[in-house]
Amino acid sequence: MPDTETNPVPPAPDGYLGADMALSLRMGSIIWALGIILTVVLLPLSPPTAAIGSAGWALSGLLLALALALVWALRSPRIQWSYTRLLASSYVGLVAIVVMQWLAGGVGAPYERLLLLGVVYVAAIHPPRRIVAFMVMTALALGAPFLYDRWDLDAVAASLAGLIVWIALAFVAHVMMRGVRSQRVSLRDGESRARVEARLDDLTGIGNRRAFEEALGDEVARVRRLGSPLSVAMLDIEQFKSVNDEFGHLEGDECLRALAAAFKSQLRAPDRCYRWGGDEFALVLPGTRDAGADRLGQRLREFVAVACKRPDGESLLVRYGAAQLESGMSAEELVARADLSLGARLPG
Repeated sequence: MPDTETNPVPPAPDGYLGADMALSLRMGSIIWALGIILTVVLLPLSPPTAAIGSAGWALSGLLLALALALVWALRSPRIQWSYTRLLASSYVGLVAIVVMQWLAGGVGAPYERLLLLGVVYVAAIHPPRRIVAFMVMTALALGAPFLYDRWDLDAVAASLAGLIVWIALAFVAHVMMRGVRSQRVSLRDGESRARVEARLDDLTGIGNRRAFEEALGDEVARVRRLGSPLSVAMLDIEQFKSVNDEFGHLEGDECLRALAAAFKSQLRAPDRCYRWGGDEFALVLPGTRDAGADRLGQRLREFVAVACKRPDGESLLVRYGAAQLESGMSAEELVARADLSLGARLPG
């Protein structure tokens, strides 16, 4: 198989396909910072002293300090976040707002309006099942003051109307972000296909020269770390020009396709075959020394003579040359040495 596959992307958690963690963290830090600013603005207008007196200021200060710490954590590259942790932080924010509402007296205090920030954020980031659960908790948070403070029908209606509006905003935010994610997935898949196609030879279906050079560079770095051998072999068709001249390029293309299939069928799993250009092919042979590369080349030559025929029924004959990576040798020098070895082989 050609070495054209890109590194697989780790699968996204269930329901988060196309999500962008970096964007989610930035949004979270902005949402929390905005909540802090609004709370500071509201504190003089609705002091947190109704429930526990002046101690409410200390508790409010503690909650704001925790919120500031969370903003820092969301912006810090040293802290690893998951979507479950992001959701948990939203629940922490919900509880903090409930506490602030209680400190300020319950029904009629303005802090419950800050719940909208968490609702929109959760709806934009998380899948529907988690959004629904958060909305249920938000509804309970809105209703809590009517249990511990007093029943006010007008306030209940206002809270219910606000909840309905929040649900609509959550739906809009979720649909918009789902569209963005779908576009991101489509673009990523398209880019992945383009990268693969850019490294495939259209005629033979094996890797092209670009794929060969990239794979060889990676392989050279790997074997140097491990201290294992590596060889490169070059092969071409003897008198291939005569096939094109006598039978046409379409028949010549068929010969190239047959040759690529023959090479692939005879290689070990770690070995890879590429079309270098024209009628020339290149093999990357990890774990193979000079002698092993020469034996493989001879075996391929014999196999091709039997399995691959010219349009006139004559056997296709191939030349080969191989070289082993030596200390201090670059990938380009290794290829050049293999190509010189190929050029030194006489036809026949």
